[in-house]
Amino acid sequence: MKDFLTRPAWIEIDLDKFENNMKIIKDKVGEKTEVMSVVKSDAYRLGALPLSQVSLDLGINYYAVATLSEALSLRKKFDEVNILILGYTPRHLYEDAIKNHITLTIYSLNDALVLNELAGNLKEEAKIHIAFDSGMSRIGFMPSDEAKKEISEIFKLEKINVEGIFSHFAACETDPEFTDRQFKTFTNFIDELGELGCRFKFRHIANSHSVLFHDEYDLDMVRPGIIQFGYTDSDHLPEEFGLEEILSLKAQISSIREVKKGETVGYERFYKCPRDTKVVTLPLGYADAFPRILSEKIEVLINGKRCKQIGLICMDQMMVDATDVDCKIGDDVVLIGKQGDEEIKVRDICIHSGDCETSFITHFNRRLPKYYYKNKELVHVSKMD
Repeated sequence: MKDFLTRPAWIEIDLDKFENNMKIIKDKVGEKTEVMSVVKSDAYRLGALPLSQVSLDLGINYYAVATLSEALSLRKKFDEVNILILGYTPRHLYEDAIKNHITLTIYSLNDALVLNELAGNLKEEAKIHIAFDSGMSRIGFMPSDEAKKEISEIFKLEKINVEGIFSHFAACETDPEFTDRQFKTFTNFIDELGELGCRFKFRHIANSHSVLFHDEYDLDMVRPGIIQFGYTDSDHLPEEFGLEEILSLKAQISSIREVKKGETVGYERFYKCPRDTKVVTLPLGYADAFPRILSEKIEVLINGKRCKQIGLICMDQMMVDATDVDCKIGDDVVLIGKQGDEEIKVRDICIHSGDCETSFITHFNRRLPKYYYKNKELVHVSKMD
């Protein structure tokens, strides 16, 4: 038994593989383009603080999150890094953002006016990036003369530092024609703003897929997301680019029982044993990572052998057919990762869940403790307090 475990189901993160991925991204975009590491949703539930420390050690000083609470969590640990909230921030949170030197996304003149007044009252400067809608139809100024006029007015505000402007690709991996149209819409709008005297330190639109396949879209800054963790959300395997999947998910066997042929397993008697069956129980379920839709569609690795999950996945447990596999209570079982000569990847599970890798891993529950390894040694533990 591993006496450091706080729960017999856990995530393992390989920091060496993460470092490798970040080096590949940095090398790919070159020295003239800044990398803004996207670590929203606690770095896709893999741990924003320990992973950002690795990135910072590599010289990456820009980080993107989705909410002020995420930004403040980063700021508490990292005093000097630049943190951008990519989405909407309500006005009542502006003061906390200003005091903690968090960069806000702005896409209305009225919001900028409120922010400018607050910054003046605090005797501070508010840094912002302008959001521009080039075709995602989500947030941002839409291309129009009125938008150019409003942005020009924002540039005149005394306590506002307009550092950057960004947009977001809607279908970079599936629709290259539309992606190119988005890029041209974005850069043409920036050029038109330049004619009005509005110039930006950072222009950014490139996401993970763009970083891998379209260096012509890099501009001054790129925003890698899922590729940082070794996934591509596409038909392309990460190995094609030297990327490595940093995540393993494991559990210990909590029960073993012999169930006779014809007897049933789990809720609704969903699985009927076609033979005398060794049923192994694992202490994790749909509240942790594996939605019920995956019932009887996934496999796990027990002592290097693939074993089929059987019955309906429960909230906190699942059952597995381990017939003919030598195992005992307390043995490690791999649900994602390698064991012996076998490997189960996130993409293998997503085939059955109908999810993309990004969506799947962001459903990991915080109650799954995370163990971080460097040079195969445990260096950090993150668990729900």
